[in-house]
Amino acid sequence: MPDVVSPVSAEALFVDFVEAFKALDYDRLAGLLDADLVSLVTNAEGGASELVGRAAYLDAIRSVDYASARLDIRITQILTVKPGQALAMVEIRAERKGRDLHNFAAFLVDADNGMIKGLRMVEALPAYSDAFWKT
Repeated sequence: MPDVVSPVSAEALFVDFVEAFKALDYDRLAGLLDADLVSLVTNAEGGASELVGRAAYLDAIRSVDYASARLDIRITQILTVKPGQALAMVEIRAERKGRDLHNFAAFLVDADNGMIKGLRMVEALPAYSDAFWKT
């Protein structure tokens, strides 16, 4: 009898995503994201910018100098909403250029076939976060 491979949960994929992000491992991140990923990323005004495609999302991440910060990201809570969908709360702490950031973000993750297909984000302090990363 062949081994049955159980599907990777949205929760497990997001945990891997956070670990890859913390390590700034862009190749590992790319391997978790579907080529047709649709993501909504919080902007400075508290709205959301839609990014379509894995490349667009990775380009947005690469445009921020995360390597210049002492960065700590941890999942404080995660749960399955329904099969293939997880909701997570993430705490972000960063120190850079003599400034500190302490923020929280929630992510709604849609997954299928072992890939993240949708990623929606909201955060507690969008304007401060934006200013912190831009200066």
